[in-house]
Amino acid sequence: MNSTTEHSYVCKRLSNGLNVIILPQPQYNHTFVSCSVPYGSIHDITLAGTAHFLEHMMFYNPDGQSVKSLLHAEGASTSALTRYDVTTYQLACTGNLRSSLQLFMHMIATPYFTKKNIEHERAAIHQELEMYKDQPSWLALQQLLQMMYGNDHPIILDVAGTPESIADITVEWLNNAYTSHYTASRMSVAVVGPVEPTEIFEWLENYSMTQAKIMSPDPFIQPLQEQDETYKEMNGGSSIPLVRFGFKEERPVTQLETQVATMIGIEALLGETSTFYTESMKAGLLGKGSHWDHYYRQEFAFSNVCGYSADPVQLHQRVKEECSRIQDRMLSSEDIHYARMKWIGNHYANMDSLRKRCMHMSEYGVIGLDYMQMGECAMKLTVEEIEIHLKRIAKPGDLRMSVVR
Repeated sequence: MNSTTEHSYVCKRLSNGLNVIILPQPQYNHTFVSCSVPYGSIHDITLAGTAHFLEHMMFYNPDGQSVKSLLHAEGASTSALTRYDVTTYQLACTGNLRSSLQLFMHMIATPYFTKKNIEHERAAIHQELEMYKDQPSWLALQQLLQMMYGNDHPIILDVAGTPESIADITVEWLNNAYTSHYTASRMSVAVVGPVEPTEIFEWLENYSMTQAKIMSPDPFIQPLQEQDETYKEMNGGSSIPLVRFGFKEERPVTQLETQVATMIGIEALLGETSTFYTESMKAGLLGKGSHWDHYYRQEFAFSNVCGYSADPVQLHQRVKEECSRIQDRMLSSEDIHYARMKWIGNHYANMDSLRKRCMHMSEYGVIGLDYMQMGECAMKLTVEEIEIHLKRIAKPGDLRMSVVR
């Protein structure tokens, strides 16, 4: 039994290979289940968008009924999300948990691909791709990643692929992707709600994937190109300039303490609790509501913020100045305290959403980290530890800013 300040949960590696994390929450009516597979867009070097296409295809059944309609009949619902390095399937239900969970896991264990269904999803994904082109925040992110990682890293490819790449996806290609990546021993399942752990473990022990696995090697990633551009603009139809800026980690961030320290440090220097943020708001350099997102994985790690700015050039200069100053001085303990409390508040606000908590638990599980320990970790970090990791990432020469006008 592992425990946090407010929550007790159980982790177990089952005989079929599944890593299972269960958090009983008897006071709730809903139960959420997340199943994460360590397969995302960065693994699709040969044919971009395969992981995302496969996610779409997993909801088909041989009898013609979609898994979603079968689950609706049980009073449950399901959804899925593909990221750079992981695909996560989610189940939500208020009753009939056993039958709903069996349907859900059976869906993941028994894919059904046909040419007809592939054509249907190909059209849907084409529509997604066109929709993204009209979103300035997405355009800014794609440009920012290219500035950070150059042209040879697979992270710069759209998660959904390109019209050309998805046109080449076939039944055989999807079968190969599935058998290469969907292995029980690599998956992580999280269950959160009014459940009995022993019972859930027994149900999931019966989960099996009978197909032989042909494991693909890890993606080959070219050495990062040196990027000369630290500021770049593009036209995107934004009435007010939209900016994304941030920093790329030069090394993998695989320890929870390093991740949390970096996030709190950035909040203290440039986040909503910082003097920089207050002054930038007053000057119109950064719009209200801008918040930092952090992606820390083995193959890539970066932090970025998105917002609107009346003067992106001046904003870029101000951020560089803040980064320069922090290299030669210490943040006050008060700055760190406010940033820490802000981060912890946001963390536990996410924890209050069972759906989000369940998703984070399974996604952190596939990379060998314990999401439920993040709050405790934040409280234990010293000011010195936070300062060290902030200065490591927030170097003025490593700042990148992408602007869509």
